[in-house]
Amino acid sequence: MNNISIYLHWPFCESKCPYCDFNSHVREKVVQEDWLQGYLKNIRLWVSIFQNPKIKTIYFGGGTPSLMEPNIVSDLLEGLYKYYSISNNIEISLEANPSSVEIKKFRDYASAGINRISIGVQSFVDKDLRLLGRRHNSKEALSAVEIGKNIFENLSFDLIYGRQFQSLLDWEKELQFAISLRSQHLSLYQLTVENNTAFGKLFDKGKLKGLPCDELSRKLFMTTNDICYSHGYKPYEISNFALDKQECKHNVNYWKCGNFLGIGPGAHGRYQFNQKRFSYENIKNPETWLNKSFNEDLAINIKKRMSDLDHFEEFVIMGLRLSEGLSLSKMHKNFGKRFDEKILQELIRLGFIEIASNQLKVLQKGKVLLNYITKQLLT
Repeated sequence: MNNISIYLHWPFCESKCPYCDFNSHVREKVVQEDWLQGYLKNIRLWVSIFQNPKIKTIYFGGGTPSLMEPNIVSDLLEGLYKYYSISNNIEISLEANPSSVEIKKFRDYASAGINRISIGVQSFVDKDLRLLGRRHNSKEALSAVEIGKNIFENLSFDLIYGRQFQSLLDWEKELQFAISLRSQHLSLYQLTVENNTAFGKLFDKGKLKGLPCDELSRKLFMTTNDICYSHGYKPYEISNFALDKQECKHNVNYWKCGNFLGIGPGAHGRYQFNQKRFSYENIKNPETWLNKSFNEDLAINIKKRMSDLDHFEEFVIMGLRLSEGLSLSKMHKNFGKRFDEKILQELIRLGFIEIASNQLKVLQKGKVLLNYITKQLLT
């Protein structure tokens, strides 16, 4: 394994959002210096496994990594640079919330080495921010975007649509406003109700009101793609849109089945070693993960060698999400597999996919039914 991406998971938030199913936790006190040492120990353990790995991208996710002090981020990056080779033009991303306290750290994060910021705006509508359990308001969100644009080479922000009681016209206006801010990148996710979240529990009791019907969900998705495309934001992945050459390199590496190491509680990793591909998941509990790291333990909960079928399915599932699609010749060369010709022709006839120059791409009409298409192709 030569080129890798590094994902660093900061598991703490000030509060738990009702829709969030990420591995995030609320703690009254976090000793950040202890966490720095735990991360560094874990980083050194991984280095001992691989020969001179070169880092392509680094991503600080969470949780809320903008709760980390800039000096902790700086020391972590210094540790990575000490033990790993670094690619030229490395992309280093950090997720941030748009609160006034965290905005004040932006310039220090840039000085530490962060060159891409991803801001969790989620909405520019105050009442919807309250419904989503967010602690910031629309004014802070706008301020974070404007300040971040002046500091970072690449700025992205997230919005959630398909929110409670949101009309198609409401979303069109909000998205047009978001695009007018001209960030380099937008992540636009339709609200999904996940099990074991506060929203999930309300939904199970029939108390989560105002969610869109299937037809409105479809229209919201199609409109999102149309508006973004018309303003120069390429939908390079099903929920991610970027101006020319401003795609998130870190996430593209995931979707192209590259090598990545996840460091931190609950973080996942995939890597190639001695012609075999492995997947793993770290222990989720923050304190357990930290204690094991201090004891020179990788703190992995689940690790397995991926079968050829696992790897093939990952290649298909991820490739179908990308606008460039997946290479049928590469699929045959690497896995010795071809899709059923009758299924391909039927999906083409329905206008769900196209095949050109041996690339299979899911068309916009098909993206709404991506799970169905994936299931058909993997049958």
